[in-house]
Amino acid sequence: MATLLPRGYRSATEHCFDEEQADAIVRTTAYHRRDYCLSVIWFSPREHVDIRPSIATPFQRISNVGVGSLDRLPLELLFNILYRLDIHSLFKFRQINLRSRQRVDSLQQYQRVVSYGLNLFCALLRTRLAIHISLFDFYNALCTKACNFCGEFGGFISLLIWKRCCFNCLQWSSETQVRTLASVRKQFHMTKAELDQLRSFKALPGIYSMNESAQNSRITIVSLYQATLACRRQPQPAGLNRNQKINFMGSCALPYYDRQTCRVERGISCAGCQLGIEKGIIGTRDTTWGYEARDKVYAQDSFLEHFQWCEQAQLLWRSSDEGKNRPPELPVSARTGGYFRRRE
Repeated sequence: MATLLPRGYRSATEHCFDEEQADAIVRTTAYHRRDYCLSVIWFSPREHVDIRPSIATPFQRISNVGVGSLDRLPLELLFNILYRLDIHSLFKFRQINLRSRQRVDSLQQYQRVVSYGLNLFCALLRTRLAIHISLFDFYNALCTKACNFCGEFGGFISLLIWKRCCFNCLQWSSETQVRTLASVRKQFHMTKAELDQLRSFKALPGIYSMNESAQNSRITIVSLYQATLACRRQPQPAGLNRNQKINFMGSCALPYYDRQTCRVERGISCAGCQLGIEKGIIGTRDTTWGYEARDKVYAQDSFLEHFQWCEQAQLLWRSSDEGKNRPPELPVSARTGGYFRRRE
């Protein structure tokens, strides 16, 4: 039986708008869930201040020293080789001399990756997973919009399996589950040969999950899904309990880069649905799905489709004088990007 939508949630008629109003509608009635990005592997922008120029900025002076026998290759072939190098090797090659740096920096894919995916780039280097991921892999992930598991906007990467996922699937998909190496060894009774097949890394100290739980020790974590494939057997029941904090420790936010428009999207949520929660229109005992609506993350095009039927988002739009002012009822969480305490 279809769910009966409460009065005040879905508008009686579809709200039509001009295409040139789209950006203003998004700016006024949607917001980026900053707290989602802070719940996974994250580095303060201050940490990037010193390293960004060294990673992303080409030197202006001309190099007289080459890169040995690689100079004899046609540039197109050299670029193709660099594009398929793993991130660790590419990083080391770039450090050889000025010419090697110029060759890497001239790759458009490299510039996009370090410009829009610097957090993930640093995470790969610090976890030593960079040896497994090529520039080709990274750029393809950056240019992928949808979650691999449900098709919604995927604003995150599960590092151990290298797949795009949405925030919900990051937590609940069977393929994104992460465990400590010790617990997997115990639950599966894995041999050393089986353990050697698993990709692993030492978790980075930080604050993880929506509970903002601190993690200081560098425990070794692995993919539960990869463990089941490696040993071809299911874990004992205790191994199926979901450790939310560890799942967050194995993921990092990654925006979406549209190759056609050159636009970057980080995902947006509906301020109108948050307003509906605060007014008691949704999120009550009979409409608990309202929290799922509030927490959903959209790409811009799918949000605009949602906006056409979201009565509270339309109310915010009208009360803003169609984007000229901040809506009087704009929820605090929409202004701050969620509920987390501010971090430097």
